[in-house]
Amino acid sequence: MQMLRTVTMNTGYDDYYTVSGLDWGGRGTQHRFESVCSGKGISCARTATALGIPLIAYGLIGRDDHDTFSARLTAEHIPHHLFKVPGTARHNLTLVDATGERVAAHFMAAGYDFDSAGVVDPMVDAVLADTAADDIVTLNGSTCTGLPTSTWADLASGLIAQGVRVVVDAQGAALIEALKVPGVLAFKPNDDEIMAIPEVAASEDPVGTALGMFRAAGATLPLVSLGGEGVAFLDEAGRRVHGSCHVEAPSSR
Repeated sequence: MQMLRTVTMNTGYDDYYTVSGLDWGGRGTQHRFESVCSGKGISCARTATALGIPLIAYGLIGRDDHDTFSARLTAEHIPHHLFKVPGTARHNLTLVDATGERVAAHFMAAGYDFDSAGVVDPMVDAVLADTAADDIVTLNGSTCTGLPTSTWADLASGLIAQGVRVVVDAQGAALIEALKVPGVLAFKPNDDEIMAIPEVAASEDPVGTALGMFRAAGATLPLVSLGGEGVAFLDEAGRRVHGSCHVEAPSSR
């Protein structure tokens, strides 16, 4: 059976505080608090679970966080395979404005920091061993400090050699390295993340330039996420298309 396999290195928690009277240096009111398992691959797996797509979410997790993180994923019915690593899972902070139920501020915590690149080998080996030729594997988010910038690119190359369809949702230098890998199905950065590519940052049309570079790199589906504005992609004829889906009451996360 075809599987979706999401891979995340910097897992953690997104902590949402819904507040009112937001005033830096002042005093306000906290109305609600919610903490959810996070990481781009975890979010992808959460959506796929809701859609009934068979999947496994692979992820690194701090040793002391393993049991709690796994229990939370199980409670969400997200099949997963976690790998214990040194350190603790990060907690990202989001403040949600209670008056409009919209994000007022979001703060990203530092991810894992490793002394040895070999720490991720058990997860990489498991993904390569588990994946069948018809599967889709998504490589999601940032890589950990202390790892080579080619970490995602190397895994993508290994998977593609096995006939696997690979989606790269990387950032920074890891995205640039992944562009060198032939045969990637799709690159999926957002409109901020593409600015890490020098040619894109220097362009008067960053999104268009990024899409062209993704197609030139061999991506079957070049696309750039535009947040609330939808997504830009190139169709099979190379035409730039803008897709969006109106949402009446978007969630705060």
